[in-house]
Parts: sequence; C-alpha cells; structure tokens
Amino acid sequence: VQHRGFLLSLLALLALTSAVEWAWGPCTPSSKDCGVGFREGSCGAQTQRIRCRIPCNWKEFGAIAKKGKGKD
Repeated sequence: VQHRGFLLSLLALLALTSAVEWAWGPCTPSSKDCGVGFREGSCGAQTQRIRCRIPCNWKEFGAIAKKGKGKD
C-alpha cells in the first residue's frame, strides 16, 4: 500500500513538471540562411541552446506550396 502511494506521488510530480512548457525560438543558422545552427529555449529562469538544421532547399518547398494553392 505504501508503494502505491509513493508511485502516485511520483506520477503527480512528473505531471506537474511536464506541465511547465519550454518556449523555443526559431532555428538560427550559423552562416547564411541555411545549414546547422542553434535554437534557444526558455522555461522560467532556465535557458537551453540546442543544435538545429535548416535545409538549404527550404525556399524550393515554399515555391512549390505557393504554386499548388493556385491550382485548386
């Protein structure tokens, strides 16, 4: 019975900590407008910086999407 109470307390604590969400900024490439870069996030007083990557052909995807919208 004590184990069940401990597990429920642990699950409640995990639920509370996961309810606090991180706010992430955009991926900023290290050079030019594509390639490897970094994204910064914050949650309260904590900040983190993680690596991210923007494909160098992202502009092609945008052009294809715009063409496709006019055909419908």
